[in-house]
Amino acid sequence: MSDNGGPLNGVSIMLQDDVPEGTTFEDAMTELERCVDALEAGEVGLEEALVLFRRGAALEAWCATRLDAISASIEELTADGAPADPFDGDAG
Repeated sequence: MSDNGGPLNGVSIMLQDDVPEGTTFEDAMTELERCVDALEAGEVGLEEALVLFRRGAALEAWCATRLDAISASIEELTADGAPADPFDGDAG
């Protein structure tokens, strides 16, 4: 696929549906938003739409996994009686 400035411009189209190591949550969300925007604009052909949909699904799954991991970490930190708000405790 060539970069012709069309609807796929700015979307990382990969043969694999994985997210590269080192990708931040914010970067993945930005790319997901680009996929959604291109699909909602309706200016892509069927094959490009399928590529965008698959990439978007992979990004959504990756982001959901990251959010679940963060949520579990927060629950672990607050489960042992630690205040949910670290500034709410008695600091001395």
